[in-house]
Formats: sequence, structure tokens, C-alpha cells
Amino acid sequence: MQKKHKIALFLVYFILFLAILSMIDYYGYYIIPASVVFAGSFIAALIAALLHAKSKKKTKADELAKEIEEII
Repeated sequence: MQKKHKIALFLVYFILFLAILSMIDYYGYYIIPASVVFAGSFIAALIAALLHAKSKKKTKADELAKEIEEII
């Protein structure tokens, strides 16, 4: 797997986790500090991208990462 694809895959997961945690925080009336939401999303995306790259299965995330690759 190319380095560019891994970065794009990380971005896909990071945006996903950031959106999910932000919505949880929004509906929880901002009980979680923004820095924790950002750091949690970063760590979760890093773990998810590494596990995804290790599994070598093709999913929808790979298709989205391919489109991001064309941009970067």
C-alpha cells in the first residue's frame, strides 16, 4: 500500500471520527472540550487507518481514499 493511500485513508477516518465525536459533543451540550474531541478523533483515526492497512481488505473507505489521493 502506498504512503499516499495511507495518508488519504487516515484523512477519511479522521473526518469521520471528528464528525461523530462533534455531534456527540453537540448533543451533550458541549461537555467535552474541543481539544479532547480533536485528539480523540486523531488517535482513533490513526488506529483505524493502521488496522485497515494491516487487514488489506478493500472497503468503501478505500474508494474515498482514492478520491482524496487524486486531490493531494
